Amino acid sequence: MCGYQLKYVRTRPVPSYKVKKVNELAELIRRYKYILLVNITGVSAEVLHRSREMLRSEGSVLKVVKNNLFKLAIDKVKKERPEIEKLKERLTGQTAVIFTNQNPFSLKLFLDKNKIPREAKAGDVLTKDVVIPAGNTNFPPGPILSLFNKLKIPIRIQEGSIWVTSDTVVAKASDVVSQELAELLGKLGIKPIEVGLDVKAILLESEVVEPSEIELDPSSYEKNISSAHSQAYNLALNLPFFIKDVMDMVIRRAHLEALNLATNASIITHETVGAVLAKAQAEAQTLYNAIKAKKPEFS
Repeated sequence: MCGYQLKYVRTRPVPSYKVKKVNELAELIRRYKYILLVNITGVSAEVLHRSREMLRSEGSVLKVVKNNLFKLAIDKVKKERPEIEKLKERLTGQTAVIFTNQNPFSLKLFLDKNKIPREAKAGDVLTKDVVIPAGNTNFPPGPILSLFNKLKIPIRIQEGSIWVTSDTVVAKASDVVSQELAELLGKLGIKPIEVGLDVKAILLESEVVEPSEIELDPSSYEKNISSAHSQAYNLALNLPFFIKDVMDMVIRRAHLEALNLATNASIITHETVGAVLAKAQAEAQTLYNAIKAKKPEFS
């Protein structure tokens, strides 16, 4: 039995806009040293827009891509940059690409620090406490009053508006947002959910790495450096190691130790005479009290 293999052959020309897009992406791959793939599933257009502006200010470019078109762009430049093919297997789901010449470690920190606030939706899990501030809401009394009452927010009606009488915590970190809370926060313009770009892969010099491999916590590095400094200072002080950072303390400690030695050995100098005599008087007084306790007649 003869076997046949069917192969798709495109009969219509590729749309010009797709060709233009592939060429644009290929040129960006050539121009920028580092490439970050970002998962944008569930990310709103507003968040993408603001992220694009932030990245542009850092000299980087954010492009939302079709995975197939980006693969074609990779094919166009793979002879010039063979390492780029390693990104193909990571092109799944909804994807955006960040092109940058900036250190990707610094860029990842920048993205983590500059998350975009958005409105809460029912079912969202909060990452921080939500506070309704005291003051005029500029809403007239009406159906919205029921939301304030359900959420136990203290209010008063004044000058035809609803006023919140005191700052009120309406939800805490890790709480799930209810429909009522989401509705009220939306009306008040409070955006408690912070959204960042979820980097899923980074092309470095010749390797593709996971974000977890380059994640940095500046505060932990600060603590480590501070601890290392303290340990080095104590080591230099206790050796002693004569460097300017500890010299003053080494001399002071040596001076105190010399004074203690001279005092305990009853060596009389102009610095120890007072302490030696005080020590002798204290010892004599102790001896006198001990004899007197055994011989009351002794005086």
